[in-house]
Amino acid sequence: MRSVKGFSLIELLISSSVGLLAIVIVGSVFLSGHNAANKRSLELMLHQDVNDALRSIKEDVLRAGYVSGGVDTLRLYLPGGVSKADNVVYINATKNCLAYTYQDKNGVQNYYSVYYKNENKIVYKKVSSATDTTTACSISNANSLIYEKSIKVTGFNITNEVVSSSSATSQYITIALTAEVKSNPSISTEKVTKVKVRNWHEE
Repeated sequence: MRSVKGFSLIELLISSSVGLLAIVIVGSVFLSGHNAANKRSLELMLHQDVNDALRSIKEDVLRAGYVSGGVDTLRLYLPGGVSKADNVVYINATKNCLAYTYQDKNGVQNYYSVYYKNENKIVYKKVSSATDTTTACSISNANSLIYEKSIKVTGFNITNEVVSSSSATSQYITIALTAEVKSNPSISTEKVTKVKVRNWHEE
């Protein structure tokens, strides 16, 4: 009758080591894949949020100055309401702010909107009452344009170029926005958009 032998201690140690090594390799591959997928997800979130913010700003700026009737393009007023601002879009470079006014689709109400950086976020507001350049960049009752719990705005810069002709004056506005993911600052992006402000009515 043949005797049955079990595994020796050395064989058991070797097999255990091989199994453990296999588990470590599979685990590291899984974790690497998970981290890569998570990073990609954060990158997509960041790019989408920043792109949406810039698109929203651009679309709104294109409405600046619109009036359904009359002969003058709508503009914000200067302090005291004495006269109108020089340009359709008012820009305050010190506060990284731009503001403007336009009529809604019904032509019955004036709106103005403001976008700027404050405490590492972009905020905006829209109201139906008259305003001027002294209050246009106030941050009271403003809302965040980017998901501030996950994204930190690190830069928001606006440059303005005035283009004049014999009959009208227009503006080229360049807006640069940089942001990063709060939980992983190595994930960052910088986007730039350019807008040519429309001349709704010649002045």
